[in-house]
Amino acid sequence: MCDDVTSGWFDARIVTGAHPASLLPASDRDAIAAHLDKYSMSGALVSSMASWLHDPIGGNAEASAVAHSLADRGVLACWTAVPPTPGELHSLGGLVDQAVADGVAAFRLYPRSHGYSPVHTAMHGLYSGLAANGLPLCIDLTEIDWHHLDHIATRFPALPIVISSLGYRQLRNLWAAIRDHRNLYVDQVDFASHQAIEWLASHGAADRLLFATGLGLRDPGESIVRLAWSGLDNDTVAQIGAGTALRLFGGRRTALVDSGGPS
Repeated sequence: MCDDVTSGWFDARIVTGAHPASLLPASDRDAIAAHLDKYSMSGALVSSMASWLHDPIGGNAEASAVAHSLADRGVLACWTAVPPTPGELHSLGGLVDQAVADGVAAFRLYPRSHGYSPVHTAMHGLYSGLAANGLPLCIDLTEIDWHHLDHIATRFPALPIVISSLGYRQLRNLWAAIRDHRNLYVDQVDFASHQAIEWLASHGAADRLLFATGLGLRDPGESIVRLAWSGLDNDTVAQIGAGTALRLFGGRRTALVDSGGPS
């Protein structure tokens, strides 16, 4: 794979840390930097393995530490939220304010893993706060049902929602969702249906797809090859590779550059 094929692409999902059951090496700061260098990428969105598997709120600091250390490479942090619970999180509004001050570009939820309903009214403050601050919400399909996605996307139409880990045989559900909700997107992590990228593009929905590898969870070559060898025209590949991600996350990066870094 030639570096110039992927030059400028933005990796919309990287997970820093080590999965206890994975054969893949830990994706620490140096591994992420090497990944960006190898493929000449313009940046990445990084969340924390610890925020998923161990400490939902405390693990956010790991994502921010990597993002801050690679800020000159366009790396942005993605934090995790849970419902307000004594001893864990006092206020979702406060968490969003803290994230904005820290330069965070998006949030990720794991409602199935963390044991709560993503449509509970306790989460409304998060969704409205993210929408007000232009921060997308990212979520694996393995963590949420389609009818819950429909509920959130309908109630908060200004909130961009990025679905990840779509898996196989979900294109009918995906098409119905993106047809009905202009605020729904999907990334490439485990986007496993045969020629799904080409299918979306042929139906005028290339602008709903973001390049992402899932580095730390999956071999990045999977997503890279799917897009690089898709046969799509250069403009469409560039849009999927970076254009949509920069539209969703790039405003935060521009604000950080203009301000000299997180406050």
